Amino acid sequence: MQRGIAALSLLGLALAQEAHRVAITHPFSPVNRETNFLLVWVLVFSVLIFGVVAGSLAYITWKFRAKPGQVGEPPQVHGNDRLEVIWTVIPIVIIFILFGLTARSLILVNKPLSGAMKVEVTGYQFWWDFHYAGLGFRNSNELILPAGVPVELEVTSKDVIHSFWVPGLTGKQDAIPGQKTRIRFVAEKPGNYYGFCAELCGPSHARMLFRVIVLPKEEFERFAAAAQAYTPPVADAQGQQVFQQNCMACHGVQGKMPPAVIGPELGFTGNRVSLGAGIVDYTPENLKAWIKDPASMKPGVKMPGFPQLSEADLDALVRYLEGLKVEGLDFKALPKF
Repeated sequence: MQRGIAALSLLGLALAQEAHRVAITHPFSPVNRETNFLLVWVLVFSVLIFGVVAGSLAYITWKFRAKPGQVGEPPQVHGNDRLEVIWTVIPIVIIFILFGLTARSLILVNKPLSGAMKVEVTGYQFWWDFHYAGLGFRNSNELILPAGVPVELEVTSKDVIHSFWVPGLTGKQDAIPGQKTRIRFVAEKPGNYYGFCAELCGPSHARMLFRVIVLPKEEFERFAAAAQAYTPPVADAQGQQVFQQNCMACHGVQGKMPPAVIGPELGFTGNRVSLGAGIVDYTPENLKAWIKDPASMKPGVKMPGFPQLSEADLDALVRYLEGLKVEGLDFKALPKF
């Protein structure tokens, strides 16, 4: 019994932590703070209207119920002009208030941010690519940003409609093939933020996740400088050979935008906090399982499995991939939101 209670308590704690990670009620940017402000007003009016309507219905039901011994119809009431004006005017006033608050929020949220750092965001089935065109490098499935710096994301898709959403930082923005949409925000607090695809896009839509890694400004500048001058280190020569024979046709390791993107960029694999577009935490064991059989972890994934690799080759490949990183950065130590 005690073990069951303890297990339920741990499950409740885990669910509460996950809920915190996806809740817009914990804003860490001006955009989400504005959205949260509007949400509070909508909830207040919703509760007020529900209370008045439900309360009035309960009162009328009780007040005009059939009395014991009552025969025939009760006295009839034929309209109340004052009451009808009141219940017409009040909803109109509420609509105008919410219209004004919504217009204000839309203007503030969509206002261009001067000096914004631009990142090109591209959705694929079922992963995300982030190209820092102005800085000359790219990363996949983990968007690395500086805290306190305005950011403008240019969002598109290469196959079907996706939707970019980071609940802790900003609202949703559709990724539409052949079109570019923009979303602007400022991440105020360093951390590891959970991101989602918010548009049904195929069998692994629910597993099309990503992370936004927000670093202190000085740390981001150090990472960006290292990424611009990046030369892939070779932590394991045998692993590099296995990579070139089996992985190089689809994946790059230079941290650059290749002529044609086929698969995620792996240049900073060793700095990752997650694998498979955010579906599992990054560990050597999870990386080995992903390479062997990605479809078992993510149905519909286009990456083939490599069960034919020997344990020695697989271990060497993992060591090589783990060595692809910018030294001195530990993204796993950041708080999670």
